[in-house]
This record gives sequence, structure tokens and C-alpha cells, in this order.
Amino acid sequence: MNTEVEQLVEACARKDPKAQKQLYDQYAPTLMGLCMRYTHSRDEAQDLLHDGFIKIFENIGKLKKPQSLETWMRQVMISQSINYLSRRRTIIYTDLNLIEETIPQEEEEENGWDDRTKGISMEQIVNAIQSMPEQYQKVFNMHDVEEIDYPEIARIMKMRESTIRSILLRARRYLRKKLEKRIQ
Repeated sequence: MNTEVEQLVEACARKDPKAQKQLYDQYAPTLMGLCMRYTHSRDEAQDLLHDGFIKIFENIGKLKKPQSLETWMRQVMISQSINYLSRRRTIIYTDLNLIEETIPQEEEEENGWDDRTKGISMEQIVNAIQSMPEQYQKVFNMHDVEEIDYPEIARIMKMRESTIRSILLRARRYLRKKLEKRIQ
């Protein structure tokens, strides 16, 4: 028996406009938040979202495991975003309102953001992240925000896993140092 997701994927593969609209309406808000973490503005994120959905609709018929639809769509959007950044050389994290909307409170507490950042505003955290070198930003965003594992980041970035681990370590040190300066 086909699940709802499998039926939706099959309908989208047949280019059913109602199914495509349903897929878009269901996943666009989450994917927009993802795109915002990689771009400079809401307009750029909307362009990425639009282009990403075009790729999704063109390739959804090739999806072998419909139950992994959301993961696959996130990967499409991340690839779109990284390609965009590579072309544009822009900085991550610029719309503070969307950052606050897309980081759940429980996740902030689990990662120790509340304890380690008392007295530091969200704007200061965002500014510290923005000051990171671009490669640090990409890896930090994928691992610590998107929760993508090392092997997948290595595949996306076309680097060795050990290099990704090293970059993430340097990114965290860089961020910690920037934030410590603001606390003192």
C-alpha cells in the first residue's frame, strides 16, 4: 500500500499541478528557512527556493525512496545554495528575523547557546558568524545548523571528511573567540 508521501511523489512525477502545489505548500516554508541561512536576503532566498523547486519537479521521478523525500529536497536546496554562494561569494546569515524563526528554542538550549551566550544578542551572534571566512560559514551551517553528517558534507563540498572536521573545528574556535571578545 502506498503512503501519502509515495502517492504525492508519484503524482508529482506525472507532473500533476495539484500535487506539485501540495508539495510546494507543504515544504516551502521549511526549505525557505534553509535557503535564508545561505543567502543575503529574502529575495535571494526566494530565487533559490524557486530554482530548487524547479530541479525538484524535474527530477522527482528519479527519487528511488519516496520516504526520503524531505531529506532529498533539503539536499537539493543545500546544493543550490552552495552553488549560488560559490558564484556570488556572499555571506551567510543576514536576515535576523528569519534566523530566530528557524532555530527552535529546544535546539538552542541543547547546543548550549543560552548558557554560553548570556549577555550576547542574536544580532551579535549573527555578526560573529558573518565575519567567518566563507568556507567556515558553509561547513558550520551545514553541520551545526542543518545537522548534516560529516560524510555528506564532504560529498557536497567535494573534500575529505577529515578536512571538513578540521574546518568545523576552526570555525567553532573562530566563533568562540569572536563571542568571547563581546562578553568581556
